[in-house]
Amino acid sequence: MTNDTETTKEKEAPPTADRSRLAMGWYRLVQVTVATLLSSVSGIRVSGRNNLPEHGGALLVSNHVSHLDVFILGIPLHRPLNYVARSTLFLPLLGSFIRSVGGFPIQREGMGVQGLKETLRRIKKGGIVVLFPEGTRSRDGELGELKSGISVLASRARVAVVPAGIAGTFEAWPRSRAFPLPHPVRIHYGPPILPEELEGLDTEAVTALIRGRILECLDVARAGLQRDLQNDPEKTAVGRIGKLG
Repeated sequence: MTNDTETTKEKEAPPTADRSRLAMGWYRLVQVTVATLLSSVSGIRVSGRNNLPEHGGALLVSNHVSHLDVFILGIPLHRPLNYVARSTLFLPLLGSFIRSVGGFPIQREGMGVQGLKETLRRIKKGGIVVLFPEGTRSRDGELGELKSGISVLASRARVAVVPAGIAGTFEAWPRSRAFPLPHPVRIHYGPPILPEELEGLDTEAVTALIRGRILECLDVARAGLQRDLQNDPEKTAVGRIGKLG
């Protein structure tokens, strides 16, 4: 992608070891379908995508304000994502779909032993696992306190922890609304936190570091969204997914 006003093709994705070719084909189909649907009603613009590692396991951590966040985070990326989802979502049909695109369940109260093991297993297979370390969607659009389990996981995984900030999905579909409305969206992926940066830090310090990086990404995303709205007050930036460097 060349700039924030053009639609361009993604580069060929590198091979992935964390799922079969068939599963990858299905993931791409869902990815393109969701991208098309969302782009038809809201502009999605992205920055910092090159901060995601091209291969190997990683954690992607983000703020969480809307049902849309899970879909939004994966749309611009070459590599497929694995999603942590609360166990109550794994109903007969919905659960099968979530699993088919890389989702796996955890208990609502926290990740637990099984969730931790599954997350580490997928990371060791070279996958990227998405986590929303607040544990639930924000009620006011602001980043809440992070669950302490994120520090344990980050320290155990010893892989890059990539922070991300999403702006606009709270206005599009907050938890208080039954249905989404069109609204421009910005995503910013920040520089990864490397395992060496976590060495010697206690649980609180690791959690604070990750939260601070997510806040930085959120500030970038919000500033970009504000520029979009000022330059395009009628929200005509609809129907495209663009990159901002």
